[in-house]
Amino acid sequence: MEIPGKTLQEIADDIERDVGNKVKYVGLRPPDTNHPDIPLINLTTLEERELCVAVTSCGLTVIGHSHDSLEALDHVTRSRDDDRSRDHQVKGSLTSENGEESARFYETIYSLLDDVSPKYRAAFCSELSCKLLELQSLRAEET
Repeated sequence: MEIPGKTLQEIADDIERDVGNKVKYVGLRPPDTNHPDIPLINLTTLEERELCVAVTSCGLTVIGHSHDSLEALDHVTRSRDDDRSRDHQVKGSLTSENGEESARFYETIYSLLDDVSPKYRAAFCSELSCKLLELQSLRAEET
């Protein structure tokens, strides 16, 4: 994940500011001592699902299923170094014991939230509808 002129830490700071009203909780956690260059974000979705998200050069990825959980950080950093294919799927990493889940990289926090939080998606659609109706009213008043 690269935004010209921004560091990964600045991107993480922007995410914290941008999604505060779209989740129950969002906050930066102290960096992991083994991976100090990877910003980490704790968030709680509207469904009360806790996640720990890493901000990497490949994008955003869930590394833990509770705040401060770094269960998959080593897998993500190895995969990041080995596979920069940008196909949004990291091959061979982060497979759970039952084989159901693998790490995904997301280009934006919004695409990650859209995937993990149905209530986020509903709130986003509702907010968008309200803004479109507002715009329609403004245009009607102008004519």
